[in-house]
Amino acid sequence: MRIDTAAYAEGTIPPYYDSLIAKLIVRGKDRDEALSRMSRALGMFIVEGIHTTIPLHRRILADLDFRAGNFDTGFIERFLAKKEAAA
Repeated sequence: MRIDTAAYAEGTIPPYYDSLIAKLIVRGKDRDEALSRMSRALGMFIVEGIHTTIPLHRRILADLDFRAGNFDTGFIERFLAKKEAAA
């Protein structure tokens, strides 16, 4: 696991911040291991004071189609539509 960021404790994120405050990178011996490591890392990742896309990424990682490798450039649109239909 690796985290690339310029943010630091007690640092200030300006109101018009770039959405890429930090980049979380994981790898594994195969896709399943990498997905498991990413899920665990996102579960432990703490960012306070601003909204993040961590909850979205956690939902994507839990999606059966994504886990099975059934995704393409239309995946996010379909994924979000499924969420809307379930609500």
